[in-house]
Formats: sequence, C-alpha cells, structure tokens
Amino acid sequence: MERLIQKMQHAKDGVPVKSQKTFLTIIPSVFTGADMITWLKRHLKISDEEYEEAQHLATLFCQHGYIFPVTDAKVLVVKDDASLYRFQNPYYWPSQSIDPDNVAYAIHLTKRSMRNKQKHGLEEYEQLALVKLQKMLCDKREFIESQAQDQVKIAKERKRTDKAIADSQERAFWRIHRPPPGQTKYIEEGPKRNFQPSQMAARRIRKDLLLKEVLYLRKALNMCRVKKSQAIESYRIRAELYHDNDHMLQAPLPSNPWISEDTGFWDLCDSDYPTEMRIRLWSLSFRELLKDPLGVREFETFLKKEYSGENLRFWCACEDLKFTPLSNVRNCIQTIYREFLTPGSPHEVNIDSKTNEKVQQNLQCEKLSRFTFDPAQEHIFVLMKKDSYPRFLRSEQYKTVLANALQPEGKRRFFNFGSRKKATLTPSPKPKRRGSASSENNDGEGPTSVAHHSYSTGNLRELDEKAVVLRRDANSSDSSLTRW
Repeated sequence: MERLIQKMQHAKDGVPVKSQKTFLTIIPSVFTGADMITWLKRHLKISDEEYEEAQHLATLFCQHGYIFPVTDAKVLVVKDDASLYRFQNPYYWPSQSIDPDNVAYAIHLTKRSMRNKQKHGLEEYEQLALVKLQKMLCDKREFIESQAQDQVKIAKERKRTDKAIADSQERAFWRIHRPPPGQTKYIEEGPKRNFQPSQMAARRIRKDLLLKEVLYLRKALNMCRVKKSQAIESYRIRAELYHDNDHMLQAPLPSNPWISEDTGFWDLCDSDYPTEMRIRLWSLSFRELLKDPLGVREFETFLKKEYSGENLRFWCACEDLKFTPLSNVRNCIQTIYREFLTPGSPHEVNIDSKTNEKVQQNLQCEKLSRFTFDPAQEHIFVLMKKDSYPRFLRSEQYKTVLANALQPEGKRRFFNFGSRKKATLTPSPKPKRRGSASSENNDGEGPTSVAHHSYSTGNLRELDEKAVVLRRDANSSDSSLTRW
C-alpha cells in the first residue's frame, strides 16, 4: 500500500495535486476522488467493468490513514466525483508505529482548545474525552499544558498554508485512531512489544534458543496426552466424589456464610473440634488430609506409633523450604540434609539409591534452589500414600475422631409460619326435642342425629357439609310429622 501511495505522490506520473479555489478561500494540496480512481485504473490495469475494485482500493487507503477527506472528514469513503482529498504526512503512516496514547491525545485536544474556536473548536465527543483525560491524567496536567502551549507557539511561526495542511493531517490521524461514537475503528492495535523487531530477530537466530526449542519438541513427542472422553470421565468421577463437600452444590451447615451474615461455618472450620464432613474429606485423597492442619496432626500421631514419623516431618520441611526467602535457602537445605538425609542421623528417611543420586546432583549445583529435595520428597509422598495412609484410615484412631466429630444442624426459624395446625371445633350434643318422633327413636345416637351448634360465624363456617345435609333432612322429616 505504501509503495502505491509513494507512486501516487510522484510529481509527474502521480495523481495530480493542486490548489482548489472556492468562493472565498483556496484549499492547497488537494486532489479529487475521480482523479485517484482513474489513476488506479490506469496504473493497475483495471477494466471499466471492475470499476468497483478501484474504488474499494481507494477507500482502503482512506480508512487506513494514507489519505483523508478535506471537506467531509466524518465519511471515510472515496467517491468518484469532485470530492477533495489530501495525502497524509508519512510521519502519521501506520508503518511508523506511532503510539496513540492518552497523553498525546490530551495534548492534541488541549492545544485545539487554546486556539481559535471557529476553526479548531472541539466537537461534543472530544470535549467529553478531554474532561475524562483531565481526571485520569491529573498528575500530568502541567506537562500536558506546557506541551500544548509550546506546540501552539511553533504553529504560529509557520506559514498560513503549511499551518492549515499540518492541522488537517493531525486531525485526520486522531480521527482514525479515536473515531467519533458510532463509527468503526479500522486500524487494530496489536499487543505492545517489549523489544524492537531487530532485537527479536537477533534473539531468534541465537543457537542456544534453537537448541532449547529442539529439546522441548523432543520431549513433547513423548508427552502423554489424554483423550477428551477420558478427561471428561475423570471430571465426572471427581464431581460425584466431592459432591457433598462442594458448597456450590450442597449448602453448608449451620448456614451459608456467602448468603447470610452468620460466621458459624467459618468458626467450625477453624476450630479444633472438626465436623463429620471435614473428617470424611480426609478419606477422599491423601492430599486432602495433608491440606488440613488437624489432619496432619492426627496423621503425625499415628505415624509416631508406627515409628515412621520422620517421613511426614521431612515432607513438611520440604514444603516449608519452597516458601523460604532466598537468603535463607542455603541454611535450610543444610539443616534438612543434616537431619533427614545424612547417613546415621537420628531421623534418617528411607530413600532408594537413584533418588539419593538425584539429590546429590542437585546439592552440587552452584546455586541451590528451593526444589533441591523434590525427588526425595516425591518418593516419601508415594511411600506414605501407598503404605501409611490406608492403614491410618483403617485404624481405631481415625474411627474415634470420626465418631466424636460434630454434626452441625440448620438454624431454627424465629417465626414458624404455617406449621401450626388449625384447631377443630368439637360439636355439642343435640338436645332432645319435645314431640319429635325422630328424637325418641334415635336418642341422638343414630346416623340422622345432627350436632347442635351455636350461631357464631366461626362455628358456622367450620361445620361439616355432611352435617348440614343431615340437618336439612331432619328438618324436612319434622315438618312432615307436624302436618299429620
């Protein structure tokens, strides 16, 4: 694209650039869109049938900031008419990789606000952007204002024509990199590079980096890769295993601290009296047991009974070494080696010869690291996991701790609405009526006897429908008897 632009700017064979006269002013160094499209068709041998290709190419030049419209700066489209356009200064080309940061944009807006408002006035979205930048860059406000004032002084010393061209080119640059709301930003800003391209190329050519890359690729060939189906199945098994301990799926007791303000759950987690769920979590994996400080203490007590407590102490010492400051790493390594790995030491751990050789190689390095004892730590971890950990889960100690564990319950409600049963009214016995045949025959005990009730509204509402029907039948029988 830049080669074509350079050919367009050629004095003889390029696009004709001239000053355009208007009613009251003269616009310098401009060309029309029709001239540019005609030049592209002639130079690239584009036929009249493919006229749209030349117009599309000219529009791409405009959208990427190599040319810009003079009259209608909001529309970045090249038209095949007398619309005026101008070439952008090579300093603002995308290949120059100018960083359009907030400080430079704030200087540009501040400079325009200091000049004539009729020619250089800020639009509404630019005024809002300037206010935001002033708040963001309040610590650099003096620097921004001083830079803007210096640029205004330099602009006053230029000729009128050069000043107009430079101002239009700068505004076109920011129109592309900071477009108005609703317009598309055609230039994508990639990730910032910490090195220059030449430095990055020099680093790639180095032989050491190539050798490291070859070694990495060789290791990648032998790397074990798991199928997606197996990975999904393992995730499913783990989700089912930890379902009761997952507080996103199972509400914790006594209450959910993420919803309520009750801290009872956190207090139970930090207390020395564990819950049953916390102890059952130890049996899921050996890692879960080592994560819990209470589990480590119980496991250490069990190992002391089996005369193998040095294994857990060595593993914990290696874990503490990984978080030790660099200034104390050498002293900690010497202490651990003297206590656990020196032959004949009182707390010597049992490791094989290959593991011991790897540790000795790490100790001979000039710069000792926090991971010097990783081979021995991994060996001891596997030994405890396969031997001591299963026996701990079957021991009486673990069963006793599990039996004495707490079982938190949910909190009771303060207002137990809806749980109280409604009180049912007991109907009063029906008194005998004088001269009634039904009362003499049934004596209030037959199926046709009806309970006598009071005339209160509550009792009337709670009468059984069956009793009401029977009452109606009884009244009808009484009326029939009185007729006779």
